[in-house]
Amino acid sequence: MHSLLARVTITVFATTAIVVLGLMLVVNYQVSENFSSYLYMSGMHSMMMNHGNMAAMMGAPERQFLISLKYSLLVTAGIMLLIGAVVSYYLARSIAVPVIDLNRAVNDVASGNLDTAVATDRQDEVGQLAAAFNAMTAKLKSNTVLRQRFLAGVAHELRTPLTILKANLEGIGDGVITPDQQQMNSLTEEVDRLAKLVGELRELSLLEAGQLNPDYTEVDLPATLRQVIQKSSPLAVEKNLVLSFRIEETLPNIWADAAMVQQMVYNLIMNAIRYTAAGGITVTAGRDGKAVKIEVIDTGIGIAAEDIEHIFDYFYRVDPARAKQSGGTGLGLALVRQMALAHGGQIYVASVLGQGSTFTLKLPLHPHQKRIVSP
Repeated sequence: MHSLLARVTITVFATTAIVVLGLMLVVNYQVSENFSSYLYMSGMHSMMMNHGNMAAMMGAPERQFLISLKYSLLVTAGIMLLIGAVVSYYLARSIAVPVIDLNRAVNDVASGNLDTAVATDRQDEVGQLAAAFNAMTAKLKSNTVLRQRFLAGVAHELRTPLTILKANLEGIGDGVITPDQQQMNSLTEEVDRLAKLVGELRELSLLEAGQLNPDYTEVDLPATLRQVIQKSSPLAVEKNLVLSFRIEETLPNIWADAAMVQQMVYNLIMNAIRYTAAGGITVTAGRDGKAVKIEVIDTGIGIAAEDIEHIFDYFYRVDPARAKQSGGTGLGLALVRQMALAHGGQIYVASVLGQGSTFTLKLPLHPHQKRIVSP
């Protein structure tokens, strides 16, 4: 018997039948005892002494009464068993059918259909299980899409510099291209771009796996921010952008990985420079409860509402052409998010299309003991 519905139905019905039969035996026994007491109380005990059993004491009316009683009990038991069978089936169906549907959905997911979902119109444990299954498949689908996008992004990012290197090296080998200084500098730039991409991919993989933990030291945040801003200023000047900062004088030192803090802020400033054509970029820092809040505010192109939820994904670019021209790999903001999570912090963005964006980085003042897993 392989059907869950049949097994549950038979189990519930068998339990019901046992209870009904047990009740009938108890009722029959109690009635017999009470009827015997009735005969005794009616002054017929002397007959019992003479004949030795209740059957000999009873006349036709008494026998007819007992027969009718037992018949009524049998009819009642039959009706109760019939009702029990119907109730058992519907009760078993209410339990088994959702499980059967869930099993069918699991098989669909196993076969590659990640759009499968089960009904969640129940409020009991079965409904909770169905909701958990739907959440799991949605997460699995999201991860699959991200993995596919990641692989496509890696292939795309590697193909361009490798194609350039291959074409130039073949040209040099055939004597078509003269390997002068300018040509060598161009090839070196492509190699540097590849090295940067591979390095960032390695950092991201280690961060996500929890194998690259922050090296906590006491960080002078104002001094660190000034260093990063000084490093970024030439790039802002090239685009005639004003790069300014506002830092609270009473901002305390924090316990963090100094190199990661520098890289997070640098990536945010570089992202702002890439997507800002005119105006300026402002970096602010202040205390926010038990954390510090660093904001990078730009007057750039802004981010559309539909792009904000993907802005920290691998290789996601609001304006791919502009990012390509500025040498971006599409991994800078993804690195910021993973490094922030490694510190127990968070990163988020608010933006108005055509007016600019504000990236907010929050880092705890003290070392984070438990890593927050990335969604």
